[in-house]
Amino acid sequence: MSALAIAIGAGVALALAAPRLFSGPTLHDRALAARMVLIRVALICAAVAVAMGESAWLDAAFALVFAALVLTTAVMKVFRARTFQAPLARTGEDA
Repeated sequence: MSALAIAIGAGVALALAAPRLFSGPTLHDRALAARMVLIRVALICAAVAVAMGESAWLDAAFALVFAALVLTTAVMKVFRARTFQAPLARTGEDA
């Protein structure tokens, strides 16, 4: 019963986060909203796994959490370095 309440609460939070994903003022806001949506969906999958007693839903939840981690890492790298490419030479070094 508590798993159902958690799933419903996460669904409400997901519905509130979805507009931020599509209408975020900056790309950074949209990336954070995408991470938040992935985490909420993973929480719903975990609650469904507990409610139904099936471990396949839990595997899906772990995959979504891993995807959120990779997404956050990639976006933060882009915001810091402005590219995915590794630098050819370090700045400030003598040639």
